[in-house]
Amino acid sequence: MDLDTPIAASESVMRVAELVAAYLLVGLFVVGLLDFGFLALSFLRAGRATDPRSLIELVDIVLLLFIVAEIYRTVIAYVESEGEVGVVRATVYAGIIALVRKAITFQIDGYSSVTNAAIAAGSYTLLLVGLGTVLWVVSRR
Repeated sequence: MDLDTPIAASESVMRVAELVAAYLLVGLFVVGLLDFGFLALSFLRAGRATDPRSLIELVDIVLLLFIVAEIYRTVIAYVESEGEVGVVRATVYAGIIALVRKAITFQIDGYSSVTNAAIAAGSYTLLLVGLGTVLWVVSRR
C-alpha cells in the first residue's frame, strides 16, 4: 500500500482547513469592525462619547480586533511556512496585545478581594514580562 497518497490527501485537507480558518478570522474581524462602529455611533447618539467606561469598552473592542489580526497573521505565517520565528513572533504579539487588553480593562471591583486583584495583576505583569522576553529573544535571531 502506497502511503504517499493518503498523506498527500491529508495534507491537502489540512491546507484547505487552514485557509478556511484564515477566512473565518477575516470575517470575524469585519464583524468586529461593524460592532465597533455601531457601538461608537450609539455612544455618540446617547451623549456618552466622553464617558470613561464607554471609552474603555471601545478600546477593549479595538484591542480584541488587534488580537484577531495577530491570530490571523499567525495562521498565515503557519500556512506560508515562514518558519518557527515568524509563527512565534506573531503568537507572542497576540499574547502581548491580549495582556495589554486585560491591563487596560482591569478593575479591582471585579475581584472578591483586593488580594485576589493584586494576584491577578501580578500574574498579568509576569506574563507580560515573559512574553516581552520571548519577543526580545526571537527578534535577536
